[in-house]
Amino acid sequence: MTLRRLPRLAVAAWVVAAAAVAVLVGAVVHYLSGASMHHSHALIRAGAAAPTQRLVGRPLLSEWQLDALAVAVVVLAAAAYLTAVALVPVRAPGQRWPWLRTASFLAGLAVVVYATCGSIAVYDQVLFTAHMAGHLALVMVAPALFAAGRPLRLALTVAPPPRRARLERIATGRVVSLLTAPPVALATYTVVIVGSHLTGLMDVIMRNAWAGQLEHLVYLVAGYQFFVLLVGDEPIRWRLSSPVKWLLLAIGMAVDTFTGIVLMQGTAPIELLPSSLQVDALSDTHTGGAIMWFGGDGIMAVVMIALVLGWLRTADSTPARRGWLEQARGAAFSEHTGAGGDDELDTEDDAARAAYNDWLAELDRP
Repeated sequence: MTLRRLPRLAVAAWVVAAAAVAVLVGAVVHYLSGASMHHSHALIRAGAAAPTQRLVGRPLLSEWQLDALAVAVVVLAAAAYLTAVALVPVRAPGQRWPWLRTASFLAGLAVVVYATCGSIAVYDQVLFTAHMAGHLALVMVAPALFAAGRPLRLALTVAPPPRRARLERIATGRVVSLLTAPPVALATYTVVIVGSHLTGLMDVIMRNAWAGQLEHLVYLVAGYQFFVLLVGDEPIRWRLSSPVKWLLLAIGMAVDTFTGIVLMQGTAPIELLPSSLQVDALSDTHTGGAIMWFGGDGIMAVVMIALVLGWLRTADSTPARRGWLEQARGAAFSEHTGAGGDDELDTEDDAARAAYNDWLAELDRP
């Protein structure tokens, strides 16, 4: 497709993305040339001042840093998604991508930006509570919003037929099917949550900014792997019934609760970088555990409510009918007896029953 035939939204998205990347490059060069910024942090923690006041009130909105790598990925992902949205009417005439899915995906990107550049990111090495808030955003909120945006289904919608066939093979292939199998997704989520919080790994992450970057990526991947089974409707192999989704979500809540309670009852604090905040590390660790317990379960409860409401809407809009086999029998009964609709299979009309039995007898004759 030539540039002239690209929808305006797609062109605008990439123009904005190119401008944003250029600004990011300029900012990174600026911070690299400054003597006050550690060069290894210029890409991920540029412009962040040492925290000097408690993270309440105005600092929640006023404290920012520049994670250029995260912002660049977010900008490119937004441009790619919006391009695909703009191409839906072109590649699938008569169709339009639901705006709610687009809003959900973009909201997920906004959550990532705040979790990596906002105040909780500025404080995440000197306050475990801030670090925990970032965890909840990256392992629960953003992945759930991404899954609700259905990016894979969007990609299949706008892909040319040969590429669509390849994508479908990958989406339903062995690797993706294994990774998204409910036991595997739940095990991955459990290992990531428990392993990153209840082992010495968290101390390393709190001291090393690049380890924190890897942690962010792992959280997003593990969270999406889990929530795509719950709130997504992607063309993958697994299709879970509502009760199975509720069970999977309840087990995930139990993992969060267990981790939070262990942190709240711990006697060894999570290590923090030195700061002027005069933080009681053990108390901060206990508060972080409470955030994991109540905050994590709260987010899961919101997802649970959304699932139940969606199930109720489906149940209300779908007539109470028998299974497909009973429906087929009812349709055949109506067609060969003239007894009415396919709900008349249990009619007491002896003549209709006799006509139906005669038709079945005809089928049995050689």
